[in-house]
Order: sequence, then C-alpha cells, then structure tokens
Amino acid sequence: MSCRDMPLQRLPVNKHTILYSSVALFIINLPVLLLCHCTDTFGIRWKTIPTMILNCDTGVKVCRMPERRPVETLESTCFVVLAQSLHHLAIELEETKDDECSTRTEELSQQINSLPGVIIEQLVTKVIEIIQQSFSRTRRPIGLRTCLVVLLQPAIQRLDLSGLFFRMRLPGSINGGIREVVSSQISGMKNLTSLNLVSKCSDEILAIICKHCPDLTDLNVSISDLVTDQGMKSVAIGCTKLETLGIYKCWEVTSEGIVCVLRKARNLSKMKCDQLGAVIISTFRDSATTFKLKHFEQTHTLFEPLEEDMAWVGRACPDIESVSLFVDDEGLGMIPQLGKVKVLEVETSAVLGTGFVNAVTCLGSSLQTLQLNCNQMSHESLVLLGESCPQLGTLHISTAVVEGDKYLLNPGHLFSALTTLHLQVWKESEISRECVEFFLLWCQKLESVLIKADLKFLSDQFLARLLATNPLTHARLIYITSDSHVPLTVASVHRLLGSCPGLESLAVSSWDVTEEEYFSLRNSISASNYNLTIT
Repeated sequence: MSCRDMPLQRLPVNKHTILYSSVALFIINLPVLLLCHCTDTFGIRWKTIPTMILNCDTGVKVCRMPERRPVETLESTCFVVLAQSLHHLAIELEETKDDECSTRTEELSQQINSLPGVIIEQLVTKVIEIIQQSFSRTRRPIGLRTCLVVLLQPAIQRLDLSGLFFRMRLPGSINGGIREVVSSQISGMKNLTSLNLVSKCSDEILAIICKHCPDLTDLNVSISDLVTDQGMKSVAIGCTKLETLGIYKCWEVTSEGIVCVLRKARNLSKMKCDQLGAVIISTFRDSATTFKLKHFEQTHTLFEPLEEDMAWVGRACPDIESVSLFVDDEGLGMIPQLGKVKVLEVETSAVLGTGFVNAVTCLGSSLQTLQLNCNQMSHESLVLLGESCPQLGTLHISTAVVEGDKYLLNPGHLFSALTTLHLQVWKESEISRECVEFFLLWCQKLESVLIKADLKFLSDQFLARLLATNPLTHARLIYITSDSHVPLTVASVHRLLGSCPGLESLAVSSWDVTEEEYFSLRNSISASNYNLTIT
C-alpha cells in the first residue's frame, strides 16, 4: 500500500503522533523532494502507447499516440499527504480548544518553520486546495484559520492566497478572520517579494507591508473593499521596488491614490486599474513625466480621448505592450499611437468601422492577441484582420452576430499562426457554416477551440469533412456548445479522439450524447488512463 492510500488516523489532540510523524516524514524525504523540485528527476511518466485508429473515410489504420495521464510525482504525493495531515490536525485543534491548544499550534508552527521557504509556499497552495474540497462538501471552512497561522512563516517570499477568493465564497466573518491572521503574520515576512491578496486586503495590512516588506515587487489586492487611498499611499511610500500592482475593482480607491502610486513607484511596469487611462491623462498630460508602464487600461467608463492625448500617452509610456479599453470606433482607431501593441482587449458598443480598420492595419504584425467584445462582427472585418495581422496567435470574439455582404472565404493563409480561437455569439444567433470553415479548415496550429452559438448545421458528417482536411492534431481543448442543441453524436467524440492525440478537455453537454453514452465514455477514458476530461 502506498503512502497515499494509507488512511489518515483521527487521533486525540493530546497525542503528538500526527503532529510529528507527518512533518518528520516530510523532512526525512526533503533531500529527495528538493531534488524532485529542482530537476524533476523523479517525475516518472508512463510511456505513451501507440493505438491503431481506423480512418473512417479511407479504411486505413493510422498509428496514434494518445497521451496517458501522467504518474503523480513523489513531490506531489508528499505535498498531498502533508497538506491533508495538516488540515486534519487544524480541525482537531479548532474543535477541541482546550488549554493546550495554543501550545500545540505553536509547536506545529515551529515544525513548519523548519522547512525551506519554497516548500512552504507550495504547501500554502496545496492546503488551500484541500480546504476548498472540504468546503465544497460541508460549506464549513473549519481548520482554515489554524492552517494560516502555522503556514504564514517568515521564510516565505511569494505568498498567493487568491484561492481563498476564486475557489470558495466565504462569509464576511471568515474573511475578517483571514485579514486578522495576515495582519499578525505578515510583519515577519521581511523577504516577501510577491503577494496576492485578492478580495482579502485592507488598509491596515498595507500599512504593515509598507513598514516590513521593502522588497515587494508584485502586489495584487483587486476586489478588496477595505483598500482605500490611504492604503495606496502606504504602498507608494514603503514599496519603492514595486513593479506590478493590481487594484482592479477597488471601488474605494480614487484618482488621488492612483496618482500617489504613479508618482512614487517609478519602477512600476503594470498597474491593473480600470480607471488608469483617465487618471494618467488628466493628471500628467501637461508634464514631462514618463513611465515604465507596459500595460495601459481604461475599462471603468467609456474612454473618449482626444487624438493628441493618445499621442502623448504613447510618448510618456514608450514601453506599452498590452492595452485594455472600453472605447467607441473613433477611440479604437487611435490605439496605434500607443506603439507596437502585442495584446489588445477591446469592448465597444459601436459598429466597427474606419477606426477598427485603422487599428488592425497599423498594428499589423505586432498584434499577437486580440480579445474583442462588440455588437456585430462582419465578414469583411474578419478577412481584414486575417490579412493585416499574420502573427495573431490568440483570438477571442464575443459578439451578437457574425454576418456580412462579402462571402467569407479563407484562401488558406489567413490566421495561419492562430493557436487559440474563442468565438462566442452571445445572443445565440446562428453563425454560418462558412464562418466555421473559415477557421477550422485552415487554422492548423489550433490548440484551444471554443465555439458557442446556434450550430444546427454542425453534424457528424460536417465535422468529419473538417477533420479530413484539418485533423486538429495540436488541439488540447475543444468546446463546441450551444444553449440549445448541437447535432453531434458519440461518433464525433470517437472521431475527435482519433484525430487529436493531445486532447485534454472536450465539452459534449450540448451534443446528442445520452447519459449512458457519456458515462461509458468517461469509464473507458479512465480505464485507458487517458489524460482527458469530458464534460
């Protein structure tokens, strides 16, 4: 029986067995674990086993190499065992609450403190995952506070508690307890360089960071209601090495706090702030100030700059690589004045016109990622985008309709570099078969495909014809879905498995796949140990 299969004993709190045995086992294996962590020498994986797939069109057997689910590494197994043991002990301590509770918590903290900082950092993430799994079943975050008390150690350099927001929704009293623990522990983390406290930060915590964490370069406190301008002033004064700051949806932070950070944090290269554009123009437009910012953003309200304003931003921020804006078509046409933008995220309620044409033709080969949310996408705009931006690797389009007077035809070279295609028609309007063929027949490097629309024409025969021309051999994620119905059957599932050897995730919830067929597929994949999830 492996250590992972051994049942965890629920021992009385007055016994030290679980306290010392779990941590001692971890420390004993530490040399091997560190070697695994640094070189992955022991990250054993099964060799892929060739499978003979019958080509339904030609009758010829083709040798495929389906990827098997990798064997869990010794490092990962050790983390799981220790995280589970730590969580069980934390539950015991919180449920008992006798006179020796604080003493045993301190003893456990000392044991964890003996581990290297890089190990503790990963253990924090793993324990949060264990607690999230428990919370999803019981709706009780029991053990969380004690785990944080013993895990937030001085040796930590990179602390990520974002899982406490993205993985579970906690009541206000629990969030208050989390902030209390962080406030008491973070003063000892003098080597901290990266901190992610999404939704869990406060001005009090930022004041402590200001005094005790001078080497902090990466800070994310987005969606934190208790962060105000006062907290931003603390960051500006005490974190002079800051390079990345996330204050997205911090509604209590005004232009005053943002300006203070921009003036003091001269190494700042990225500020995730939904009102950055308006603030930087209104405050610094008439000065000679320059910035190292690589990201420019204005999504809180409609961004309506003058042309000379955008030209000034391009001069004041010469290193801009990514842009995120809520603009009209005229503002869209000014984006090239910001420089050779590589990543562009745009939301617009206007009809794409001359501004869009100017943007894509001027950005040209520099544009690598485009995320576009608009009311209408024309065939002409798609063709222009493909012709003007040959290096585009990621394309996300969310729109109400895709249509046009021009017949949509891909001569073969458009979007040839595309690896990610997400096309969502959010009013569930039907898109044409020509639109699907435009991408799926010719984009041979696709790794991620998400198409959500009315797809009544997408039959097994249609998909078979697509795969015969472009087998999507690089695909790892395929989501073809609709709020109504997609007429694909289990035959298309098997055809995709045979055509896409690296496929890891496939969504069939809208398909003509019965519950019996779904469970049969899932069991077969599990029995074959394929590294594939079907939803």
